[in-house]
Amino acid sequence: METSTLKEDEIFQIAIDGPAASGKGTVARMLAKKFGCMCLDTGSLYRGITIHFLNHNVDLADEDSITEAINNIDLRVDCVNGCTLIFLDGENITEKLHDLEVSEHGWKVARISRIREKVRNIQYETAKKGTLVCEGRDITSVVFPNAKVKFYLTASLKSRAKRRFLQEVKIEPTITLEQVKQGIYERDEADMSRVESPLIRVKDAIIIDCSRIKADKVVKKMEKAIKKKLHKKV
Repeated sequence: METSTLKEDEIFQIAIDGPAASGKGTVARMLAKKFGCMCLDTGSLYRGITIHFLNHNVDLADEDSITEAINNIDLRVDCVNGCTLIFLDGENITEKLHDLEVSEHGWKVARISRIREKVRNIQYETAKKGTLVCEGRDITSVVFPNAKVKFYLTASLKSRAKRRFLQEVKIEPTITLEQVKQGIYERDEADMSRVESPLIRVKDAIIIDCSRIKADKVVKKMEKAIKKKLHKKV
């Protein structure tokens, strides 16, 4: 992939939102590599916290237990070559983030206000280090509402289920496409209906339907939009 560069003295955010398995993680990494900037996968942060909670049997219905777990967590994030690496208690747990148990509990953890506050603080601190491509479900609306460029990636439930199935069947061979489809449907409902920071399409976000477009084509569309927004070559 041809690499573009951004001026070193200009720091800003490129914010990407979208539902589960819409492809935002893949294109965010590709975009960050293309521009030579950082990429932060918000889902990885929530999954890292989920692993910590599972390891310590934290009761999600007990606010005191949640607060204690958050106060004692040793979570570190590194943005390297377009990828988000998560370290828990000094251990690189990136490869464990998509374990089935983590996926099953992650969305429940992400609904908790105290945890969302923790993740936002990490996002803000990361953004201070340089230009950042950040993807998630409340990035354009809550985390970086003043981002230089905002995108909302979407795709049909069918295409998203196929994409996620190909990922998860490698980890759990007995899983079915219908199970994955149902899981994504339930995740959509949870993301869009939660009281705090629901998944929405903000008015100034550029909407891209990824149902029938490969990731490299999506990135080209995004790069063109970014250049237009910046009013200069990058």
